[in-house]
Amino acid sequence: MEQVLFEQNDQIRFFIYVISGILGAVISSYLLRIYRLFSSVHIFALLIGFALISFGDFFFSGTIEAIDDEKTFNFLHWLQLYVVSYGLVFIGLVYYYQKSSEKRFSLVIKTALVSLFLIGLTIVIFGIQDTLIFPQFQRYNEYFRIANMVALGYVVFRTFDNSDLKNRKDLILMPLGFGILFLGQFERFLFAIDPASLTLITSGVLKVAGLGVIILALHRKTKSKLAGKLIRHEA
Repeated sequence: MEQVLFEQNDQIRFFIYVISGILGAVISSYLLRIYRLFSSVHIFALLIGFALISFGDFFFSGTIEAIDDEKTFNFLHWLQLYVVSYGLVFIGLVYYYQKSSEKRFSLVIKTALVSLFLIGLTIVIFGIQDTLIFPQFQRYNEYFRIANMVALGYVVFRTFDNSDLKNRKDLILMPLGFGILFLGQFERFLFAIDPASLTLITSGVLKVAGLGVIILALHRKTKSKLAGKLIRHEA
């Protein structure tokens, strides 16, 4: 059923994935600019996280036509789920280790990068083997969505748990953006359980909206001399 709905909405999905990939790249460029100024491991991890999300969406937008090949379609979906989920894990780690030292968090990020490479390489090796068949991604799709919601839910909680919000309402944009991303993942979770075109499209629109709000928040922060301090405090 999911594959049929994907095929029926392939043009809309292509447009949403491209826009989402562009917005993720814009966020990464903002974070790269901030990282060059402050060289924080926490900012670097946010950069990696959003870069993975951007890459996952760009990559999948270019492979939508593979829907006619069930094996390739399934393999590419596994890759997209893995890359985007790992991107959200990186973002979640930033907020989880917000009070950790740069040295300790650097070790965490290096470990995460190594695991990202090894697991990704394993998926690719298995995916290109003609004699091996991946299990259908639909069987595990909801578990990825749950993991994504846990990561985003924690980020929303940590960004809302900021005493500066009481005095500076403009800071609400960052948790609002992550909150919209959470709703987008919740919609995809509902789609995994009960596929419907409206749910599929709504999840994509929410993702684009969430990334757009985060860009607006970063744009305001980069205009301030306190940009690095604010992100490090919220992270």
